[in-house]
Amino acid sequence: MKDLSIFPQTIKTPRLVLRVVLPTKENAAKILNIIEQNRDYLMEWQGHFGELKTIDDVAAYLTRRANQIKDNQGMCFYIYHNDNIIGRIRFFNIQDDGCEIGYWLIKSANGNGFMSEALQALETELFKFGFSKITLDIDNGNTHSENLAKRNKYKLKKILPMASWAKCVGKCDSLIYVKER
Repeated sequence: MKDLSIFPQTIKTPRLVLRVVLPTKENAAKILNIIEQNRDYLMEWQGHFGELKTIDDVAAYLTRRANQIKDNQGMCFYIYHNDNIIGRIRFFNIQDDGCEIGYWLIKSANGNGFMSEALQALETELFKFGFSKITLDIDNGNTHSENLAKRNKYKLKKILPMASWAKCVGKCDSLIYVKER
């Protein structure tokens, strides 16, 4: 089992900082504000935003993510550009040889290469940490995520029929993209 307590909690790129956010009320309030400003857009593909309605909801979510680090089950980073949170990227579903990455960006941050930059930075750290395989589970029809996977040299390995649900498309196939070192 990998010891996530030694994984970097801050990752810097030329334009971004990926940072683990502590589960404080202040951080929860900042994140809730971002969610509120982008809720309709984010909920198209990320249904869990419907459960994050109060500061206490977000604080509990941040606490669950912090506990994942302690339990070696995953790590969640918020993506900062010019000191503003523009998204989140995390790794989870940890296996001996790999893990899954999930992510989101606010609408105004799309189209600037931010998620590719964040993904590449996290991949680099994960491969240095000893993982040899990274998986992206993408809802069929989410062309932004499919294009991100292809641009970053992930290969479509499997299609799970009708294995997912997204507000904008309903029941849909799950596309499993993989990158191996």
